[in-house]
Amino acid sequence: MMEKDFDQHSGYAMAMVERAIDGDSIRARRCFTCGGQPTTGIGEHVFPKWLQTKFGLHDERLTLLNGTFIPYRRLTVPCCSDCNTGFLSQIESKVRSIVERGCIVSNEDRLAVARWMAKILVGILVKETALLLDRKNPPLGNIMTADFIGELAHCQLLLQSARKPTRFSALHGRFPFTIYWYRIDGSEDDGFDLSTDLVGQSIAMRAGKLGLAFVNDGGLQMINGDKGPFGLEGATVMPHQFGELAARVHTKASLRDATHFYLNSETQTHLTIDQLEVRPFPSTVLAGEEMQVFEPWDSKKFALRAARFTHLDESVFLDPVTGNEMTTLTNLL
Repeated sequence: MMEKDFDQHSGYAMAMVERAIDGDSIRARRCFTCGGQPTTGIGEHVFPKWLQTKFGLHDERLTLLNGTFIPYRRLTVPCCSDCNTGFLSQIESKVRSIVERGCIVSNEDRLAVARWMAKILVGILVKETALLLDRKNPPLGNIMTADFIGELAHCQLLLQSARKPTRFSALHGRFPFTIYWYRIDGSEDDGFDLSTDLVGQSIAMRAGKLGLAFVNDGGLQMINGDKGPFGLEGATVMPHQFGELAARVHTKASLRDATHFYLNSETQTHLTIDQLEVRPFPSTVLAGEEMQVFEPWDSKKFALRAARFTHLDESVFLDPVTGNEMTTLTNLL
């Protein structure tokens, strides 16, 4: 088989996205952000060293899709030197200052954090393409198929838009993604939690005093309000309340029933990401004659997630007798 030309149009972010998500590129363990040959060594830490040090994560373990665990320090992916020390390093520097500050104060902050969360989401899944589903039964293959990474094309494009000045045109807000942030109250400045929904392409993180929730959905969740569940973005919440908010965002992400159509373009100096319309998956028409973009809310699914994220009993979120949904956020409403 002839090797693909990985150098053609290498200065274009959109071309790098195509190479990075290519199944053959993933299987060849090429750089996870440009598809080029990685440098020797351990590669890029999906969770940067500064984050691991700040929150004592080196020997803490992340749960993978197959139920096994991996230490954060071993969660690395192939990456070339140019990407590692270039635009990825610049993103890390911006986000580190935001985490230290504990709040988002500008659209520039919002975009930097979204790119960083997109990088983590992509990185986790790329790592899972290199790990066996069952080490005792190698013929079963890897946890994640390399070809699935193509589903993250928009996530990669968002990440790699950091390479050059980018103009965003979005339907539901300033940017074509959903992101919410919260101040975390309590004494645990070093507290850290992570949760994901890979079907919904969402990730939530509590990093000390800052809580973040990101969804690679084109901003679809913001149709019902750009401040997130109960309009609480930016509020000061307890760690367990952030866990509930994360569960609500993840549950909504898993119920997404539509995608977006984009008309993107690029020159040597600028990138344009232009979101044109919402395209529902089914042909379900709701009462107001609009198309369905989310499946009906699932209180049971939400309560199960919230119980897992907060370490509280499921009955805190769903009354076992009446079936009524409940919340820990009453003091904020």
